[in-house]
This record gives sequence, C-alpha cells and structure tokens, in this order.
Amino acid sequence: ARAGVGKVALTQNEWFKALRFGEDYYLYVVYNAASTPELHIIRDPARNVTPEKIVESVRFVVDPKSILSAGEVKKV
Repeated sequence: ARAGVGKVALTQNEWFKALRFGEDYYLYVVYNAASTPELHIIRDPARNVTPEKIVESVRFVVDPKSILSAGEVKKV
C-alpha cells in the first residue's frame, strides 16, 4: 500500500513466481491509501507491466573485532 502513488518493488523471487505462474499470478497494489484508497489488480503482471530491473548486490561484512572475539584460535 502507498500513501499516494509511486513505484512498487517486487523481489526477485516474486518476479520469478509471476513468470512461472502467468495468468494464475496477481499483483495487488493499493494507491492513495491515506486518502481515497484505490485497489489495482493486475493479472499476469509478467506480461502486463514493464518493470525496471535494478541489480543490487548484498554483502555481509564482518568486523575483525567480531572475528577475534567469537572465533577459536588455531596456530597454523
């Protein structure tokens, strides 16, 4: 739901499911939820909308203090 009107983000998994299930997949979007809500129902969004693909990389960075305090030390 959006307070106004804006972009809607789908996860990679949601988009893959939309591709896989085709006409059996629906996207429900509520615009103007704060004032006059409008429900938009899109059947088979993989065919009926044109998404912008944004590639983002997720990394997990562990600080050396965390490693030194949690790790078991072995001499090599």
